Amino acid sequence: MKSAAALAGALLVLVGAAAAQQPAPTAPPAAPPVVAPGGAGGAPATPQPLPGEPRCGFCKTTGRVPFDADPEFVLEQDHGDTWTTQFCSVALDSPNMGLPWQPCPRCKTPSLHAIAQKEWDDHKAAGDDWLKERRKVDKLAAVDEPLVQVQTTHFLIIWNIPRISTADKKNYDAHAAAHLYARRMEAFYARFQTMFGITDADNMKNVHTIMVFEKPEQQAAAAPAYTGLDGFPTVKRSGGSNHESTVVTWWDKSEFPKEVDMWRHQIHNIVHQLTAVYYNFKWFKPGEIGLSPPWLNDKYGWIDEGLAHWFEIDFDKVARTYCIREANVDSRWGGSDWRKNIFKAVSDGDIPPFAEIILKASPALSAKENQFCWSWVDYLLKLDTLAMGKAIKLCKQKVQTRDILKECWNIQLIDFESQWKEWVLETYAPTNKK
Repeated sequence: MKSAAALAGALLVLVGAAAAQQPAPTAPPAAPPVVAPGGAGGAPATPQPLPGEPRCGFCKTTGRVPFDADPEFVLEQDHGDTWTTQFCSVALDSPNMGLPWQPCPRCKTPSLHAIAQKEWDDHKAAGDDWLKERRKVDKLAAVDEPLVQVQTTHFLIIWNIPRISTADKKNYDAHAAAHLYARRMEAFYARFQTMFGITDADNMKNVHTIMVFEKPEQQAAAAPAYTGLDGFPTVKRSGGSNHESTVVTWWDKSEFPKEVDMWRHQIHNIVHQLTAVYYNFKWFKPGEIGLSPPWLNDKYGWIDEGLAHWFEIDFDKVARTYCIREANVDSRWGGSDWRKNIFKAVSDGDIPPFAEIILKASPALSAKENQFCWSWVDYLLKLDTLAMGKAIKLCKQKVQTRDILKECWNIQLIDFESQWKEWVLETYAPTNKK
């Protein structure tokens, strides 16, 4: 991502010191089995007392009674069809770990009390272990207040922005904001997998860590420890067989003045992470490893960047994140309306050759070429969305682009540009507002 050279120089000593004492990146401890939507805080199916055991009037023979938790901890019950909230640092630090129930202290049904007590104890033990590991980030980043950390089925959100305001004029404190980003990420994850026919079984990793820091020195300390890289405002390491999927961001208000800008930026980042982990060893014959490392940026940059930009523009019609290495990364091509830019370029015959661009790595693509990659992907997705999932799989198997186009979309490489140009002139025309 874009670097701030002056700031990086000022923080060089800090980065070096942090890197020297960095811990080995570790995966979050696995959460205990969830018995009901909402994680350990959810109410499981009511167990039955053993034969001959007395009934309990205090807990209505359930082994548990309600606990008057702070209303903010209703967030710990967040869940969806494919995910639950597993741990939250704020909840774990609160009375009763933020749970809305506790074991019945006067239970007359021993077996049910034992079940409830074990569930409560197991959650506390797992939470203590999880929180101990998570607090290593606090120490490394030298934060003034403990970081808010929320883990769901597929994401670990690490957050210390005190307050945000979203486009719908809602305000969120750090705890609520971390849960907001967790919910959004899980929703995006489910949509991405549905669009492209991807399942968790075909991913090398199924947990992605996203860190968002308030101050540059915090990001500068955490980034090398958890990604092996430094830079501003964002660095990331894609998931693989021997390391975790991690994005580390400093909320630079000059880059991301509004919350919508930060969210769009993280959409771009997570697309790269999700395409990286889509890699199943069963796809290959014994002895074959396929694309290595298993992401797209070095061999299929046009798909790698085209997809990330596509989701940005699909979100709010603009794309402003560039994984790019230019002499002047602030230079951009055309205006913010990429449809208009591409339409004009095609009308004027100002088109970079597709056969050459598909050979470039993501960081080598210019700002102009990024826009064309977005449009090529836009065209292919309009033809067949599920085919893109098959195409990414073929990329991991190192199939050449011409064969990917033929197998997934039944398009010959020699015909691709002419078909795409015809589509652009019709679809991106100023008179077509779709």
